Order: sequence, then C-alpha cells, then structure tokens
Amino acid sequence: MISLIKKSNKNLISNTGLNLINRFTTTTTTINPNNNEIIKSNKFINIFRSNLFIPFQNDQKIGSDMLESQLLMQKGGLIRRLSAGTYSTLPLAQKVMENIIKIIDEEMEKVGGQKMSMPKMLPRELWEKTGRWDSAGDDLIKLKDRKGEEYCLAPTHEEVITTIVANESLSNSSFPIKLYQIGEKYRDEVRPRFGLLRGREFTMKDMYSFDTSKEAAEITYYQVKQAYHNILERLELPYACVEADSGNIGGNMSHEFQVLANVGEDSLIYCKNCNYHANIEKAKGLPAAPPSTTIKNLKKQKSILNKQINQETNIDNNQEINKKIKEIDNDIKNLNNIKLSIMKIITLPFNSDKEIEEIALIINKSTDNFNHYSIKPNYNDIKQTQLLSPEEYKKYRSIIMKTIQSKNANNNNNNNNNNHSDKLSFEEIIKHKLFIDSSVELDEHSIYKPLKVLLKKLLKRDLSRTDQLILSMNRSQNFREAVKGDLCVQTVCNGKSLLDTKRGIEVGHIFYLGTKYSSKLAACYTGPAQQRIPLEMGCFGIGVSRLLATIVETFSKEETGFVWPQQVAPYQIIIVPKHLKSQLSLAESVSEQLQSEIPYLKSRIIIEDRSKTHFAQKVLESKFMGIPYFLVIDNNKSIELTESTTTTTTTTTTTTNVNSFKIEYKSETPTLIQNQFDLINYFKNKFN
Repeated sequence: MISLIKKSNKNLISNTGLNLINRFTTTTTTINPNNNEIIKSNKFINIFRSNLFIPFQNDQKIGSDMLESQLLMQKGGLIRRLSAGTYSTLPLAQKVMENIIKIIDEEMEKVGGQKMSMPKMLPRELWEKTGRWDSAGDDLIKLKDRKGEEYCLAPTHEEVITTIVANESLSNSSFPIKLYQIGEKYRDEVRPRFGLLRGREFTMKDMYSFDTSKEAAEITYYQVKQAYHNILERLELPYACVEADSGNIGGNMSHEFQVLANVGEDSLIYCKNCNYHANIEKAKGLPAAPPSTTIKNLKKQKSILNKQINQETNIDNNQEINKKIKEIDNDIKNLNNIKLSIMKIITLPFNSDKEIEEIALIINKSTDNFNHYSIKPNYNDIKQTQLLSPEEYKKYRSIIMKTIQSKNANNNNNNNNNNHSDKLSFEEIIKHKLFIDSSVELDEHSIYKPLKVLLKKLLKRDLSRTDQLILSMNRSQNFREAVKGDLCVQTVCNGKSLLDTKRGIEVGHIFYLGTKYSSKLAACYTGPAQQRIPLEMGCFGIGVSRLLATIVETFSKEETGFVWPQQVAPYQIIIVPKHLKSQLSLAESVSEQLQSEIPYLKSRIIIEDRSKTHFAQKVLESKFMGIPYFLVIDNNKSIELTESTTTTTTTTTTTTNVNSFKIEYKSETPTLIQNQFDLINYFKNKFN
C-alpha cells in the first residue's frame, strides 16, 4: 500500500489522527525528486480483531436439507443466505477464496494461461449458433431487456471465447492459446442445496484452449490436467481423477476431479489394484457371477441330476436331488428375467435446423440398472435425451400415429382416394435401435421369448429372429451400471480384482471439445493449402466457491471449528494477549516485527484487542476461526537472588513479571518461548 501526502496538506491531519494511523501502519519515507512529494510505503499493517466483521451465530441450528459444513459456515461468519441457491461470502470466506484463486492463477500461468474477463449476460443469437439455447433446457436462466432482446446468464463461455478468437486475425504461430477467467456463473438448479456446494450462482474458473491439431490439443489437455492435480495437492484435499461423461458441454474425452467425501452427490467406481477410477456414468465392469451360473451350465447340471434320479433307488437321495433341480429351475428363471428401458433421443445434425427423433430400446438383466450414458456414443449431435416409461412410450406413439394418419389421409386425397397408396408406419417415421447388454445371454429362452412379449406390447406386432431390430442390435458394449463387486476389466487386472465404490464432490471438470464449437463459429487456422480449418478446443472448469465449501466439509468440525490448509488460511497468526491492558503494546510490537522481517506475513496477522470479551471466549473464537498459529502472550513470575556487598552476604528476593509466548499450531503440542527474539526466529524458521 502506498500513500501520497503533499507537504502543503500535511498540517491538515491532526496529531490525534496521525497517532491513530501510525497504530495501524508504519511507513518508510522517500522523496520524489520530480515534485517533492513524500512517498510513504507501509512496512506492516496491524489488523485488530475488534475491527473485523466476523459475525458468529452460535444459536444456528442445522436444517433438514443442510450439511454440517453449511451449518458451520453460517455459524462461523463465512456466508449468509440471500435466497434459495444464492449466498453472500463474508470477509473471512472472501480471504480464503482469494487465496484459492491465487493458487489457481499460479498453476494456470505455469501452463501458459492468460487471464481475462467476459460478460455474464450473453445474447440469444450467439447460443443459437451452437444449438445450446434450446438444448441447455431449464438450467439456463433467460431474461429480456426493455427492447425485448433475449439473453441468458452465463453458465459457461464456450460461445463467447470462440467468437473472440474467430474474429481476430491470428497467424498459426499464435497457437496454442489458453485463455481463462474467474467469475460468477449461473444455473437454475431444480433443487439448490448444501450451501455453496450446489447453488444458482457460483464462482468458477473456466479456461479455453485453441490448438491447430488433435495431437497438440491432447498435449494441452494433459498439461492442464496436471495443473489441476497440482492445485488439489496444494489444497491438501483427498481426491480422485475419474473418467467422465461430457454432458451438455460436448466433446469425446473428459475427466472429473472428485474430492472424496461421504456427503458427495456423485458415485465413483474404483479398483484398489490398478487405481482405476470412473464416474458411475463411465465406469466399466463385468458381473462377478461364476461361470457355473450361466443358463447353459445350469441346464447341463440339471441334465446330470435327472440322469442320477433315473439311476437312484434310494428315496431320500431322490428327494435331495429333486430339491437341487428345483433350485436350478429357479436360477434359470431368474436369469431369464430381463428388463426393457426406453429412451427417446433427439439429435440436431450439424448445419441443420431440423431435429430428428429416435427411440432406443435397451435390454438389461432384471437385476441390473440401465446406464443412461452408455448409448450416447452410438448417436451424433445429441440435443436431448428422455427416459420413457411404457405408458409414456404408448402416449408418444399415439401422438406420432395421429400425425401419420393425418399425412396418410392427405396423401389419399391427393391421389383421388387411391387405395394402393403407401401408408407410413410408426417404425418408419421414428427409427428404433435395440441395445442388448453383453451380460444378457442370447438364446431362445433367455432373450427371444421374453423380448417378443415385451416388444409386442409396445410395437403392436410380433418379433421374429430376422427382425430388423435384432439385426441392427449392438451387443459389443455394456449398457448396465457398474456396481460394487463387479470384476475390473482394465488390462492390468483383466477380471482378477473387484471394483468398489466411493462418494465424491465434483470440484473440477475438463473436456477435450475437438471442433464442436470452432466449426460452428468459424474459429479457424490456415492449412497448408491456405484452407480454413477449425481449431481443436479444450475446456477446463474448476469451482472456486465449491472448493471453499469442500475444504470446510473435508477438514472442519462443528464442535471445534474450521481447519484450513496452510496456503488458503485467511490469516496465518492470531495474537491473543492474556492481560490486554499491559500486553497490547507488546502484541503490536510482535506483529510489526514479524511483518517487517517476514514479508509474507504482511496483512496475515490478527491482534485480539477486544476489551469486553472474556479471555476464554477469545480463545474459543480464535481457535474456531482456524488460524494456523495461535499465539498467547502470558506472563510468568520470576525470582531473582542478589548479593549486596563484598564483605557481607545479603540475599534479597524480588519478584517480577516476565512475558512468555505460547504457540499452538493446529492440533500439535504447544510450544513455550520465553523471549521475543526467540519468538521471531521461531516464525522465521516456519515461513522462510
């Protein structure tokens, strides 16, 4: 901080005012030779607890939809709720956020990131160019200005940044380009909850990269991916990097960074043996059922038992064999049970304004759940998906059939009621694809018979072995959700180890976008034949406000207060004089000397100076704030022995108060230091 005070105005400041200023700051003075102004540069800033706005709410009670961390942030004066999903971050929280941002900035700069800022209110026409004005659905917060122009509050900025790059004349040597911002984003959450973990307004870092080849884009992708590892390691958070679905952002490669926590909303699948991690959407595993439980093997076992009955003369033995046969029959019946899921897929092909609707029919074992994301690679340019119940499917079919009948009627009228005109069927209008999970056994008993029954109810016709649906079915993939106990299918394990589950809080998500946006918004580079080629893009997001809440959720407890990782703590030291009147000046002296000799500590020390608060309450609140170093100034009684003369020995005893310093670092054993010199050296060793 630099203050400029002209000589002519210096006398306007009263001595009282100067003394008050000097209590908070001290300065070194230099003279500007050009205009004779006095330039004063602060060497330290004393921060007093009495001046800080940290409103504790000790009577705050946890609500039914609150996490402990959310309650803690309310009680400890970090956040205040304004409305559903919107919160104010108070000064203590803002300090932590700024320290998180500092770490992110440093890691982004290391990989060549350049910081900028973009508008938060985005025009409709820009989002229509990529088709996301409609495909984003109800999550997009839309508004109109007084002229009727439509906008959305930005949940992300792919369209904006791509347009910026597209409109500039850039040589090929300009790439790669990595641009990022840190600011507010908006999403109309159906159910905002858990404070800053899931809100309608949140702070986020989003970076966008532009490269001239897939190979270069992948290098950029993994460079930024490593930077995310660095960020989370500096934040000391337990996390996993998992394969993930790209969602509405798009692209064909994606990873999430999940902080492991029991309250996490995301399910993660992992393998202890090979360290494989994936979101439940992308996880791959095989049922761990032994080979003997296949229908073929069960029938073989049943055949052997039937032969034994024919040869067995002992009635008791026959009863036992019959019991085993019934068990096998039940197992076969269970394996025969299959489950049908119906999904409507709406695609919007590139350079087309006409949506295409299709139906996906997915067959799983009755004991498995259909993985909604598993069929996405079989479609291009997906705009929307919707899971339909059999009743919804029939209603949808009825609507389509009415449209078909209307068209057929018009065709008949145009052809003078020619009875030979072709009539369109539902399946001809709405293309159907069948997906059968690889774990479902494909034989007459386990698939065709029950499949006929299921589809006949829906398609209103029989299904034969040569049906077009069967011929076009996809059996090379898994369409089931992986579960705990599945076999790991990674090459390292090859089915030799079992998968397990964890819960996670998603704090970061990175995407390799390819040309999804650059091709639609004409962000190109010049090819060898002077042709314009769309740039390869990447998108890299990390939730700043969510990281704040996640840190509290991971480390802090309602009973003891906040625990901050060293690099993001709002302050580093809090000094609490036990005897305020006699020791406040010493506390100020210690703070000033620490800041002068350890520049990192400037503005990072609090002096507890409240006169109307009991010492015990000061200690409780100071520790609750989670400041890493808690320094108490106390005094100890000291006894001195003195000889009066050389001829006679006289002993006098005097008792004086000597200041001592007790330092507590987080939960470590306190350290007792007897003088200020040693105290300064202690902190020099810690921070230098």
